[in-house]
Amino acid sequence: MSTRIQRAAIAIATAAAATKALAIGINEQRFEALGGRLDEPLSFLHLVQTPLERESLQPRFRNVGQLRFPGTDRDCTATWLGEDEQHAFVMTAAHCVASDFRHAPWARSLGPVTLSSRLPSRHEGRGLAFIPMPRPSQDGDAVEQDGSASDSDLAILRLPRRTARPLASETPPLLDDLDDDPVASAHPVGAVTEFVGYGAWHVGTRSIDRAGRLWARAPGRATGRARQRFTVGYQPTGDTDRWFTLTSGDSGGAFWQARWGYWHVVATASARDKGWRGSEGPRMAALVHWVKGVFPGIRTLSDRLSVGAGAPFVSRDHSEDVSSGTVVYLVPAQTGATGPAEPATSGASGYSVIQAVVEDELTRHRAEIRLRGQRETGCGWASRMEDDTTCGERRGARLTVSFHAEDNPGLMRGSYVGQIEIEAVGTSDGRYRERFPLRLRIGHLTAGTVTASRGYESPDLAGLLSAQDGSPVRVALPVQARAHRDGGGVRRRAALESRHRHGEGCAGRPGPNPRAARVPAAGDCRRLRADADGSDG
Repeated sequence: MSTRIQRAAIAIATAAAATKALAIGINEQRFEALGGRLDEPLSFLHLVQTPLERESLQPRFRNVGQLRFPGTDRDCTATWLGEDEQHAFVMTAAHCVASDFRHAPWARSLGPVTLSSRLPSRHEGRGLAFIPMPRPSQDGDAVEQDGSASDSDLAILRLPRRTARPLASETPPLLDDLDDDPVASAHPVGAVTEFVGYGAWHVGTRSIDRAGRLWARAPGRATGRARQRFTVGYQPTGDTDRWFTLTSGDSGGAFWQARWGYWHVVATASARDKGWRGSEGPRMAALVHWVKGVFPGIRTLSDRLSVGAGAPFVSRDHSEDVSSGTVVYLVPAQTGATGPAEPATSGASGYSVIQAVVEDELTRHRAEIRLRGQRETGCGWASRMEDDTTCGERRGARLTVSFHAEDNPGLMRGSYVGQIEIEAVGTSDGRYRERFPLRLRIGHLTAGTVTASRGYESPDLAGLLSAQDGSPVRVALPVQARAHRDGGGVRRRAALESRHRHGEGCAGRPGPNPRAARVPAAGDCRRLRADADGSDG
């Protein structure tokens, strides 16, 4: 299929367009395999619809719903991303809310909308629609220019929250923020991709006037010169795994893939090829930072696979992947990390020690930290991560990796990052091995507190930074909403965040440590000098 997808009427389901039916487009042979008949599609449609609708009700698609615009006959598909104290955030296609989305303002008022999903709360009301700026054509190439319409076809809707409290019991979906999957990229048609939508029923290329929330699956992959687009191929006839396509009403739905067993959104639905050769939409990894700017509360795949200070990593249950026995967790040979390398059996509670090299984001200082690794056993207690102890039929075997300050008494204050790899290994199924990355984001003693009676003083920054050129050590105030520099010092509206090089106390008076930064208490002087030599730096 050409990298250029000619946008069909499905993608121009804009403010003036109409959609009346709900489903997907399905390949003729797949329609027959599910019990349908091409000569009487309506009479046997229920046989096809039942299994596809059942799959659409899987828990991972709970956040997917139908987006309606009261007073119109327009429909789209959308995904609930989460809530803050006042608003709910919903992701859909930009062309669902603005026919001129490539020329629309970054934020625009939104008329009444309703999202009906399997969540316990109905989301509706007036709000704002946020739309990213379109990607510029890379060299004026007409083909790229035409195909780029899908690249920015994304909108985040901010709607009023209708519940007294955020839906804490509901888990927002994971959004892709990682590089290409090398396994999927190596395959010419991509990796298995799933979709749930509310589009118009089609069999092959023929329209069928029926409705239903349906699931579909086909291979999909990143495309475009900057890997900013996602494409799913379609073959209307013949025996193929490319058996579904988007139709009117599917716009804005999420394309899902599983990586290391974690289902996440890799793209959103935008357009179908006029020749019925496939569908496409903007790739999530290319826009996820923009999405996070609109709603900082999104969950990303890298967040899910991370360990933080006070935020342990708890894996999915890898024992669900094996037909017999259970799984244990090992630290395979790698640079910068050591830990259990062989399975064991002890039948006792405890934890394993993982040693990992991390780097301070500010100073580039490297340090070795100790992490704890534990595996659930179903016995009411946790064992070492490599221990295969299991009680009865309860084979649950989630891994927990955590950071504890008491295990790292010599670790200097800092914001440390790193990455290690963990491998889940089957105890009875020797073929099962699942290796996955674990990101380390350890903010160790970095938070400071200023009260009415007590100020905050940093550690000796000169010792941490190890300046070799003899230049003064300074602290700079990063751009932020709740603090700003005022003349010769800093007006404190929020806690001061230390940055590169610094050094003096309040109003020109050094603190006890002349190379430490000091934020005074409320009753003390009102400003913090910018550097040690008395300049405004």
